[in-house]
Amino acid sequence: MTRTGAVFTTPWPLRVNPHLDQARESALAWMRRSGLLDGEQAERDFVDWRLADVAAFFYPNASAEECCTAAQMMGWYFLPFDDQLDGEIGRRPGTVAAVCNALIGIVHGASGPEAYDTPTVRAFADLWSRMVRGMSLPLRTRLAYHWTSYFSSQVTEAIDRTTGFAHRDLADYFSLRAATTCAFGQNDLGEKWGGSEVPPELWHHPVLRRMRQLAADVVALRNDSMSLPHEDVTSGLNAIHLIQRSRGCTRQEALAEASRHAQEKVDELVELEERALSRLVRAVERGQRGALTGYADIIHDWIRGDYEWEQITTRHDQHRVMPDWASGLLVGAGAER
Repeated sequence: MTRTGAVFTTPWPLRVNPHLDQARESALAWMRRSGLLDGEQAERDFVDWRLADVAAFFYPNASAEECCTAAQMMGWYFLPFDDQLDGEIGRRPGTVAAVCNALIGIVHGASGPEAYDTPTVRAFADLWSRMVRGMSLPLRTRLAYHWTSYFSSQVTEAIDRTTGFAHRDLADYFSLRAATTCAFGQNDLGEKWGGSEVPPELWHHPVLRRMRQLAADVVALRNDSMSLPHEDVTSGLNAIHLIQRSRGCTRQEALAEASRHAQEKVDELVELEERALSRLVRAVERGQRGALTGYADIIHDWIRGDYEWEQITTRHDQHRVMPDWASGLLVGAGAER
């Protein structure tokens, strides 16, 4: 398998938060305290997966404290949560639903980690309180909605695995994929961590809605093409598998098709910003214009940052086997099977 994956070009530079080194050390320390890392190999994996780097790429304007929180979030997102659901747990819908219900309760302030008391859930409760600190009510409400969608999508995937459901086409696939990566929730955090909050009366504008969906699709295509060494084994949700299955083509032909789709979406995004976003910016009050152009920057940093991260991380080099020490991070003893 080539490490090239889906390829495309963008007109935006890679921007890196200057607090990257501090954020990496902060995330390592927090994950140790939270019981999310065990031993030198786990710490090496965190560093080699470049999870602090992707936080610095996504949020280049974040303060030192915000960048540290973002790096901790990325550390939580992968092995302690996402990777757990790639394995046996992810084929037990009842267990996934119980875990995600507890996490949704934390997001909405309805319950604490005691609802499902495991290291991953406890760590998220601590993390969430700092993620939303100082947020306006409209942004916090939106962030809570998108993270709820993210957790709910994990239950959907678990059900799909047990029933053998397969998406028929990319449009159908992309409708769920944005949720399974918490794409829009990541964008929301960009408004808080170094960006400008988009007024709620503008955030739902069709131009912005199309911009973020295009970005989510591009990142999904890139990520899916680079994670194939792992997902060829797990049969996970993957656009390249879908293209091969629906078109009856080879792996290389599917990667070429994914590259074409991704480039078309980038080109559409560039054209949309030049034509429609610029018109919207001119039409709103002067004080709102920076938030709209800043929202475009958040999307650019996300696409460009993910592209770079997929090239430098070792996370996708091979199929990942869950280490024994991590087996109790998400699901405690006696959980439903």
